[in-house]
Amino acid sequence: MRLDQQARLVFAEGRSEKVYEVDLCEVGPGRYVVNFRYGKRGAPLKEGTRTEAPVALAEATRAFDRLVESKLEQGYRPDTGAHAAPRPAPAPPAPAAA
Repeated sequence: MRLDQQARLVFAEGRSEKVYEVDLCEVGPGRYVVNFRYGKRGAPLKEGTRTEAPVALAEATRAFDRLVESKLEQGYRPDTGAHAAPRPAPAPPAPAAA
């Protein structure tokens, strides 16, 4: 699985801070899924998907954009990382076969 796009959003109100993460991933040649995670910052996040089965890139991009836009309309804002917990660095790509 290869991550193509990711949006990290945050919603802060009073002392409450929620996060919403959206991923667009390629799971096979020309096949994509849109997955999301949400919950209180620092707590385990709940997971879900917008695509029950892999779809074409155009359809996955529309689903990704609609989901991010809906969260922005609800008051979420892009996470600048100011309060975000550090994430581990991604694993290096596997060497290509000769």
